[in-house]
This record gives sequence, C-alpha cells and structure tokens, in this order.
Amino acid sequence: MDQTRRLLPIAALAAGAASLVARPAAACDAEAMEAHLTAVCDGALEPARQALAAAMEHATPEERMAMQRALTIANSTCTTGDPVAGARIAANLARLAGRIEGRAGVQSLTLDLLG
Repeated sequence: MDQTRRLLPIAALAAGAASLVARPAAACDAEAMEAHLTAVCDGALEPARQALAAAMEHATPEERMAMQRALTIANSTCTTGDPVAGARIAANLARLAGRIEGRAGVQSLTLDLLG
C-alpha cells in the first residue's frame, strides 16, 4: 500500500507529461510564420525597389536586365519566406541603384531625410 502511494504521484506526472508531448504546440502556426517572414522580406525589399525605379532611367541596358533578374530572384525568395536572402539581395540592389545614380550625377537625399 505504501509503495502504491509513492508511485501514484510519479504515474500522474508521467501521464501529464505524455499528454503534453502528444499535443501540437498551439503557438506554432506554420502558415502565419511564413506570411510574417514574407512580409519582413518584402519590407526589406521595398526601399530597394523604389531606388531601382529612380535609377532605371539612368541605367544601361545590361544594368536594367541585371536589376530585373535580381528583382525576380528577390521576389521569389520573399515568396518562399527566406528573408535573409531577400535582405541580402535588397542591399545589393540598393547599392547598385546608388552607383547608377552617382554615375549619372543625381543628387542623393540629405542625411537629415535618412533618419
């Protein structure tokens, strides 16, 4: 009888732990996480898109093709939820737009507008 009383709390803990393991985590919604990662990636890519649109008229045909190809890849990475790759491409595209505008002599924003 004493042994049964000692094992009863252990059995209750084991049953409780088994029920926790069997349930899926309520906070882990894969679709919601994927949508959020896509939104983060799109948010990082949008300023680069705007910079490219401004630089497009000053770009060479080769630069235009490269920008369009990179934008297609970046959009694809955002759709698949890879914000690291999308952010990396966004930074490279923004740098390219800056180089194109600098070469064309386009005045950049003042530092006051960047903050």
